[in-house]
Amino acid sequence: MGKHRVAGLRDVEGAIGQVRGLVEDAEALLRSTAGQAGHELDTARARLRDQLDRAQDLYHDVRRGAAESYRQASAQTDAYVHDNPWRAVGIAIAVGVVIGLLAPRR
Repeated sequence: MGKHRVAGLRDVEGAIGQVRGLVEDAEALLRSTAGQAGHELDTARARLRDQLDRAQDLYHDVRRGAAESYRQASAQTDAYVHDNPWRAVGIAIAVGVVIGLLAPRR
């Protein structure tokens, strides 16, 4: 679980944010055209609603997948720490020392 997984999670979060923004913009567009009539507008509105429904389903699926990945990583980390407590303490100390050395002093 290295840098690639963290970068992957950031990519997923970015995609989720973009889909959420798209859905919100499209719903606002649907609300703003609700009073207008016309066959072409009604057809476009129905297609947009279908696409929004699919986007929302995708958003929820990705979000569930990200949550499941987080749970798995958390469980693996917990198991590792329980199986190797002294190694985990050593890693934590090493990380703390590195952060302490790299942190700017005021």
